Amino acid sequence: MPIPPPRSPGECFATLLRCLGHAVVAMMGGERLSLQVIALIMGRIREINQGFARLAASLAAGTYKPRRYHGRKAAAPRPRRRSPVPQNFGWLLPLVPQAVQYRAQVEHLLLRDPAMAALIAAAPAPMARVFRPLCWMLRLEPPPILARPRQETAPPRPPTPPRSPPPKARPAPPTPVVRRARADARSAADERSAAPGLARGPPLPA
Repeated sequence: MPIPPPRSPGECFATLLRCLGHAVVAMMGGERLSLQVIALIMGRIREINQGFARLAASLAAGTYKPRRYHGRKAAAPRPRRRSPVPQNFGWLLPLVPQAVQYRAQVEHLLLRDPAMAALIAAAPAPMARVFRPLCWMLRLEPPPILARPRQETAPPRPPTPPRSPPPKARPAPPTPVVRRARADARSAADERSAAPGLARGPPLPA
């Protein structure tokens, strides 16, 4: 009997997500999970599976090209619709308790499988977009290569010294016309002080 070839990381990952989807569908009926919630969860699992399959296929064919980052365009914020599915860390585990056993398998595949590690290293940014939602719903800390990079805080600026008041501007020297007018005004004042009677004007008639 021939020994079957080892399965690729893509096949292992697809099988794992298929089993996780079966566990989600098994919660149907009674008061466990509504059809709307199950459809939303299955849609997210399907998106993760398809995104990984497309990326793995392009890497295997050698057609993968990393996208160039041109910066984000500022857009008006849109109001977010409230989802019936929780958004907290590990939100799937309370809804589907059986997902705990697949959590351990996902952790082994991402952290300890060398073939998967090589696949992730070939395209870390798009692989992070695929795996981070899965790690979030299963309460898994992603490996460092898939973790969201933290923004480096700028060093604090040194305190600026207080500004000294600007020096007072000296008045411009008077022009010859102004100097002559001031001299005439001073001479006229000297003449009035020398003849006080003239300053008071002529005497009034009796």
